[in-house]
Amino acid sequence: RHQARACGGPGRRSCAGAVAAGASPAEGAKNPLRPLDFLVGHCWAGDFPNGMGKDTHCFEAMYGGKFVHDKHVVHGKQGDYLGETIYGFDPARKQIVYWYFSSDGDIDSSAMIPVADGFDFPERHLTQPQDLTMRTHWKRNGDNSYEVLNERKTGDGAWKTEWKVRYVREK
Repeated sequence: RHQARACGGPGRRSCAGAVAAGASPAEGAKNPLRPLDFLVGHCWAGDFPNGMGKDTHCFEAMYGGKFVHDKHVVHGKQGDYLGETIYGFDPARKQIVYWYFSSDGDIDSSAMIPVADGFDFPERHLTQPQDLTMRTHWKRNGDNSYEVLNERKTGDGAWKTEWKVRYVREK
């Protein structure tokens, strides 16, 4: 299962992510967060469907690049929603992991897996609302945009698209 140790990640997926981000497998091993490099130092904005609000994410390196900080705000009809995510590499799990905290008190943490066209956030079970199972895919579209697809597991086990947002680099 964990065959490609050179990239410091789970199997070949991490190697694909490192190569997709423009790094060789050896460079991916030296900096396992390299797949996030295109996001760092920039803010990205996208509009949620149905007028639900504008979401802006700003990414910055922390502690010399050992972590990545993503601070975001959704400006919506019912006020602002704020969230912060810290990404890091967990050497025990050999995966990029994250911790998310929101202004309404939610906490989420899991893995983020680099894949050929972006990142997968595997199935995770949230506590609020109760028994909510989600998965997310970020698809990189060149250097100036990425698309996020968020899906929710239905009662019959099928996946249903909750929303899709295209983020564009602002600065």
